[in-house]
Amino acid sequence: MAHAKRPASGRAGGKKPRTKFHEYTAANDIKYKGPLNYQSFQLFGWICIVLAVVAGLINAGASIDPGLEKQIGKIGTILSWIASLSLPFLLMANFSKILANKEGYKKQLLRNGGASLAIFVVTIIMGSRYFVGTVEQIVTPKEEVVPLLESFIRRAKPEGFLAFNLFIDLFMCTLSLYFLNARPKRVFTGKRVIILRLFVILPIAYELICFVLKVQAARGRVLLPLWSFPLLTMKPPMTFAFFVFIAFLVKIREYRYCRHGKTHEEYLEFMKTNRNSFQMSVRLCFSMIAFAVIDAILFFLLVYGHAATVLPADAVVSTGETLTEAETAALNAGVSVAQAVGIGKSIMLAAVAPLMLLYSYTSEPKRKIVSTLIPVGGILVIVLIILEAIRLGAGLIVGEDKIDLVAIRQWLKQITAQ
Repeated sequence: MAHAKRPASGRAGGKKPRTKFHEYTAANDIKYKGPLNYQSFQLFGWICIVLAVVAGLINAGASIDPGLEKQIGKIGTILSWIASLSLPFLLMANFSKILANKEGYKKQLLRNGGASLAIFVVTIIMGSRYFVGTVEQIVTPKEEVVPLLESFIRRAKPEGFLAFNLFIDLFMCTLSLYFLNARPKRVFTGKRVIILRLFVILPIAYELICFVLKVQAARGRVLLPLWSFPLLTMKPPMTFAFFVFIAFLVKIREYRYCRHGKTHEEYLEFMKTNRNSFQMSVRLCFSMIAFAVIDAILFFLLVYGHAATVLPADAVVSTGETLTEAETAALNAGVSVAQAVGIGKSIMLAAVAPLMLLYSYTSEPKRKIVSTLIPVGGILVIVLIILEAIRLGAGLIVGEDKIDLVAIRQWLKQITAQ
């Protein structure tokens, strides 16, 4: 009996060979495309910011009127938890625009770098010349103004620094992508491009140095000068590490793609496919969870590590036993240090991770003007909420002891009659 011939594919059952990732094009692309884009995350982030204001006002009201806390229950706590998602949402919105690189690295570098420099210059001029200079005109001795100001700031900020220049973080992220992906036509061409790639160490080193300085300042081991504050990074360190990881992931993916005889131009077209977008979304999802876990581990290491350095050598911090007053104080100090430098704040990445499966970095918003209107609308809503809270809070503070306008009118009549 003649045996049937094995299918030409060489696979049992004649199954079609699985298409490799570098063989996907627009012609054999999948249909699924995530409905969310960077504008969606921007909107979610600002909603969380508004909820943060609401939660703060509710908690403030509960501290004034204990009865209010019984009425609202745990609403303030729930809103505070939701509001904490604003950071990962806004970070993904910013990082998505940087990764997509729709306008080119030069424009992004000029915008973020110029804004960083502008904030630094304005801070120095306003602080040293106008604020300090004005105070020096009315006090004596003048030499005590700056030390007194530094002392006041350190009392208000026990961690020993104030980080507020968001554009420093965006500039470092953009610079990292530029060093990894730029294809210069002069100087760093051919094999010499590896030199440009190695420059990625610079923004990473800057972030690491800022982190170490902030840790040492929070532990009271160094005193950072006031002029350094606008140069400090603001975002949690693990979010920058996550961004750099994604940047390297994209670069390694390009290397794997081009290793099969593909060109850089073909890779750029492949990046626009729904298949690649979905695969990147899956990687983003699992990477967020992984970095959230790493951040949680670093939080405990930093807290217990700091506690171990401030406690006596024979003291052992144990969570299984009742802590002494000194151990509790040491652990609280460790938590303060971790929070000051941003360790533990990236744990919320895990909560945002599932939404990445609905995200597509190739998806463009229909109306880009909405990206400008979202923060404006958010600020207006916050102002209205605060004004409404002041209106309601005035009655809450006064209570039954309301001001009698009739009595005031009679008092004014008596004064004018005299």
